[in-house]
Amino acid sequence: GAPAGKAKEHDEPFLKGMKPDAHVRLAHPDSNHGATLLRRGYSFTDGTDGLGRLDAGLFFLAYQRDVRTGFIPVQTSLASDALNEYIQHVGSALFAIPPGVRDKDDWWGRALFS
Repeated sequence: GAPAGKAKEHDEPFLKGMKPDAHVRLAHPDSNHGATLLRRGYSFTDGTDGLGRLDAGLFFLAYQRDVRTGFIPVQTSLASDALNEYIQHVGSALFAIPPGVRDKDDWWGRALFS
C-alpha cells in the first residue's frame, strides 16, 4: 500500500513526520547513508503448532552485489525498530550466486572462482 498520507504505493514517505524508531524510516536509504535493501516478501502458513496457534509469517528474499553495503547496514538500523515488539526473527541465510554464462567460452561460476 501507499505510505501514510500518500496515494500511491511508490510515493515517497514523509520521513520527518515519523517517529525515530518507525520501520519505514529506519529502513529508508536516507537513514542508511544511501544503503538500499530491495526485497520481496512472501507470506506463508504452515498449519498450527499443536497448541492451536497459527504457524504463519513472512519471509523475504533480496539479491545484492555486496551484503556489506546493503543488507548489513539496513539490518543494523532495524535493530531499534518499534516493530520488533510484534515480530519474532527465526533465521537468516546468505548464498553466493554466480552470474550467468555470457558466451560459449565462459563457464558457470567463472567470476566467483577465477
